[in-house]
Amino acid sequence: MSRSKSLFRSLICPPSSESIARAANAILEGKLIGMPTETVYGLAARGDMESAVDKIFAAKNRPRSNPLILHVADVEDAEHLFDIDASGIIAARLKRVHRFWPGPLTVVGPRDSQILDHVTAGGDTVAVRVPDHPVALELLRELKRLASRPIPVAAPSANRSNYISPTAPEHVAEGLGEEVAMVLDGGLCRVGLESTILFLGNASSSPRVLRSGGLSAEQLSEALGEPVGAPRQIQSSDSGDASPVAKESFVAAPGQFAKHYSPNTPVVLLSNDSGFAEQNSELPQNTTVPAPRVLRIVFGPLTREVSQGASEVWTLASDGRLERAAFELYGALRKADEGQFDRIEVVPCEETGIGIAIMDRLRRASQQE
Repeated sequence: MSRSKSLFRSLICPPSSESIARAANAILEGKLIGMPTETVYGLAARGDMESAVDKIFAAKNRPRSNPLILHVADVEDAEHLFDIDASGIIAARLKRVHRFWPGPLTVVGPRDSQILDHVTAGGDTVAVRVPDHPVALELLRELKRLASRPIPVAAPSANRSNYISPTAPEHVAEGLGEEVAMVLDGGLCRVGLESTILFLGNASSSPRVLRSGGLSAEQLSEALGEPVGAPRQIQSSDSGDASPVAKESFVAAPGQFAKHYSPNTPVVLLSNDSGFAEQNSELPQNTTVPAPRVLRIVFGPLTREVSQGASEVWTLASDGRLERAAFELYGALRKADEGQFDRIEVVPCEETGIGIAIMDRLRRASQQE
């Protein structure tokens, strides 16, 4: 291990009561810390302190037009961040999705007047979540105890903007070690993909999913008792900036840009309906240089066909369980970035359940600048 990696990893602290108290005090002082959640690790700061929120944008090199998600300890604290009196319909919808909290669901609704413009990118909505991770919840409760009131914590993924989200404490320490006071070690994130984001809509519009995650539109529709719109699928023709859904929703929530979650190594999505060797031959070739080193990622068991034309083949969830594939995806992309491959080819998975979120992330990762 290099000296710099060893130094940054010394920032990782076990989730003891003492470490959590130290992390809570650091947040209250306006510092940044790495916070584990069940989805990905967050870059946590006081969401009610402009200078602390500014540090998030600076550390990540995050566009100011990209709003942040506020994390709180329980449903009651979450409700206080919304202007739920704005519409009885909004209040009813919010109560119907309480069953998913704590959990991998972010809800976007009318903001309370106390919410900082820094957090919402100047919009009139706020994104709120109650995470389902024991360390995150203990930290949020400790903050509440120390301050004698709920302290909303802004916590986007703890990585540089547009790079792969971190699912292990080492990812945070090595990527943002110069920016954080400490990283709480919550182990590997058990979901491995960012939360589903649900826009509550209003009296004249239906709720809809802005970002796919571990909860499907069907699950949310069942809870709400009404149809829930599905997120727009990223197309290869989209630009690397804001996707149309981002423009349409005034970037009401994170994860709305076409290029996102991207390794440094180019990602190419293959199709399932033709030979892999033929698809490989259709990519630009240069006969004057050595053949490119190609990593191919597949979902499910390895076969001779999927190995054609690849230098290495990795399988995520060889048993076909897409929940396992989601858990492994970001770690695999980070490992691939360290492997000196010329490109990463991905054979798509089935777009059902969490497979919808997996393919959303891979489409965004494959977008060109």
